[in-house]
Amino acid sequence: MQKILRAATLALGTCALAGFSPSSSAAWTFTADNGGDGSISGTYPQFILTGSNNGDPSTKGFESTTSYTQSFANAETISFTWQYASLDSSGLGTYDPAGWLVIDNGTVVSTQLSIDAGTTSSGTATVSVAAGETFGFYVYSADSLAGPGVLAINESLPPPPPPPPAIPEPQNAALMLAGLAALFAAVRAGATRRG
Repeated sequence: MQKILRAATLALGTCALAGFSPSSSAAWTFTADNGGDGSISGTYPQFILTGSNNGDPSTKGFESTTSYTQSFANAETISFTWQYASLDSSGLGTYDPAGWLVIDNGTVVSTQLSIDAGTTSSGTATVSVAAGETFGFYVYSADSLAGPGVLAINESLPPPPPPPPAIPEPQNAALMLAGLAALFAAVRAGATRRG
């Protein structure tokens, strides 16, 4: 968690410091730090934030935080719905957690919304942001490998990719070949009786 907060603080260092209302999409800043290939689809208030997935397996990957933030000149209350899914093949959502955070005078307070990979979690939240604070959403990647975390705000997640085609078990293949051989023998026996 300490690494998430440190990475989020570094990523948010590039965020705009001018305060705008949350309805202004120009005030929100997207950041993918440390060479990560995180991305965003849409703009506030309706978007999908995808974490990094461009690590090199031979070097065990790298940490990266993908964030979408805004600094507020005035106090605001922000309400949103969210959905999270991890596409990480390890089966652990701990490699790609996501959530929202508030930064006040360099102190980061984050709320992790994600759970284990292979499942989708969702909910609603209302956050009070004081004047001068920065609020935003993040997807952290511990290794940028094996699939990203995906956080949808006021948006539905796209369906997961289809599973790879099934490979027949060896005993199933043998049974299938035996059935084909029996069918061939029956057809051949019928042809020789007529013939």
